[in-house]
Amino acid sequence: MYYYLINDIKKYQFNDINILKNLKHKNSVTHIIIYNSNLTELPNLTEFSNLDFLNCSNSLLTKLSKLPINLNKLYCDNNKLTELPQLPDSLELLHCYDNQLTQLPQLPPNLINLSCSYNKLTQLTQLPFNLKELYCYHNELIQLPELPDNLKILDCSNNKLTQLPQLHVNLLYLDCYNNELNQLPLLNYLKELDCSNNHLTELPQLPNSLNRLVCYNNQLTELPQLPFNLKVLHFHGNKLIQLPELPTNSKELYCSWNKLTQLPQLPDNLTYLYCCNNQLTELPQLPNSLIELHCYSNQLTEFPQLPSNLNNIICNNNSKNLSKYLIHCKSLSKYKKYNKYRYKYIK
Repeated sequence: MYYYLINDIKKYQFNDINILKNLKHKNSVTHIIIYNSNLTELPNLTEFSNLDFLNCSNSLLTKLSKLPINLNKLYCDNNKLTELPQLPDSLELLHCYDNQLTQLPQLPPNLINLSCSYNKLTQLTQLPFNLKELYCYHNELIQLPELPDNLKILDCSNNKLTQLPQLHVNLLYLDCYNNELNQLPLLNYLKELDCSNNHLTELPQLPNSLNRLVCYNNQLTELPQLPFNLKVLHFHGNKLIQLPELPTNSKELYCSWNKLTQLPQLPDNLTYLYCCNNQLTELPQLPNSLIELHCYSNQLTEFPQLPSNLNNIICNNNSKNLSKYLIHCKSLSKYKKYNKYRYKYIK
């Protein structure tokens, strides 16, 4: 347990919360940190008129007192709070995750960063126009309010959402993993998208800005054209029977647990290929950049030429002819055999 405050740019540590109550010149204090304590409530902080930063995380707080009017950053995560007090208009950052909140108060107009994950929220109040980062995962949300134009990061994973509101052009990162979504809105200029563990049967047109796409465990039967900047592709656990042309800059391809009978030409820079549990009878030419190959549970009878950089191969549960091929395959002579179908490169 420790408490400290910053007074005139200097840090002072103290061990007794009563020191804070009896402190003179409270208006000179800018930072208070009461971390990992056994406190169930805080003293009145309104007299700390210039308090800019308050961290009371990892404690046993069940309530917060009225907050100072000039507070800029509030960290009250990992407590037992069931509600928050009125928030000052000056507040730009609020981290209240891992509590027992069922609702949030009106959010301040200057709020930029909101993290309210791991609570019991069923809805969010109106979001401020200036909000840029919203983390509301692991709640019980069934819908989201209108999103601010300036929002750049949205993580609403692990909720009960059936649809998403309109996404604006400034949004760069969207994580809506593990909801009940049937479709996605227009994606605009996203750079990263994780829409895994939903009920999606199709994806909208993907923006050229996208460099990471994770959409495993859905019901996709086909994919749209893939953007040329895409580097990481996670498609496993769908109903795909074929893949579109792969972007030349792709480095990771995970397409296991589908119904693929063949793979398209692989990009020259690909480093990881996981294509297990499909219906593949052959693999395309493997790029020299490939480090890891998992192709078990297919119908393969042989391999193409193995790349010189390949470190790890797992190929069990394929055709019986593959085991005969592996015995005589000279390309595998430099690999250590861990079991009948697992090989690792010997350096």
